Amino acid sequence: MVWDAFVPVSLKRKQEGPFDGSVSARRVGPLSVCHIKSPAQSVSRTPGDIARRSGDVFFLNMPLCDGTGATQDGRVADLAKGDFLIVDGARPFELEFRRPFEQVSLMVPHDLLAPYLAAPTEATAVRVTSASGVGGLVSAALRSLAFGSGSFDRHAARAVADQLAGLISLAVGTVQARPRSASRGLLLQSALDEVERSLGDPDLSPSLVARRIGVSTRYLHQLFADRGPSFGRWVLIRRLERCHRDLADPARAHWTVGDLACHHGFTDPSYFGRAFKARYGITPRERRRAIR
Repeated sequence: MVWDAFVPVSLKRKQEGPFDGSVSARRVGPLSVCHIKSPAQSVSRTPGDIARRSGDVFFLNMPLCDGTGATQDGRVADLAKGDFLIVDGARPFELEFRRPFEQVSLMVPHDLLAPYLAAPTEATAVRVTSASGVGGLVSAALRSLAFGSGSFDRHAARAVADQLAGLISLAVGTVQARPRSASRGLLLQSALDEVERSLGDPDLSPSLVARRIGVSTRYLHQLFADRGPSFGRWVLIRRLERCHRDLADPARAHWTVGDLACHHGFTDPSYFGRAFKARYGITPRERRRAIR
């Protein structure tokens, strides 16, 4: 049941005897929100499990009781009731449930959350307490999604998913413990957040973002060089990903391709078409026709 609901893992029970567990789930756009109850156990995502089925998702786990923890990327975190952390399903991890447990688990696709994270491999197995400002917002949102009775249309569900991904990145970014690079990492996180908020602005530029986060343009370029793609390349990638997503959105089927490109910051339709085809191998119109 766990394999079907999540990804292949190796389970080990604490004791033999009767077993009573449950998983209930709901979809909110690209997110899967699960409520889990089960006896004490340990859960491992091994290289063999990953070979059975890749897991291009992050798991955000929020226990509703004490006595749980997680290990990934050399970090170990113990969680109290209402705390949360993320683990990356694409790489090995371990979860420990030392007593019968209940938790909310959120599955977030890589392509939704990773762009918000300044350093994805440094964000895993980092405890976020619900007593913190942003952590409290995320904790409340998870409870609402897991136990609320309301529903969302496609457009609202996608907006909720985007906003929640941003909040998760902010919550994790404020507690990452890397003494030598903490301030640099937080500045990069601020820059990424500013880019995400401003993708629709055709005047988005390195100098604009640098001014908003309080650094020089040269230092901003250094921050992006540490992460990988340059500032300009990252902005282009994120705009193209937004367009690729929205071309498949039924709520925006009445938008022209030009309107959609303009909405995400492209001012030259021909340049947008060339860049889109270079990245995805098809034109924007071919993408839309294929979805239809």
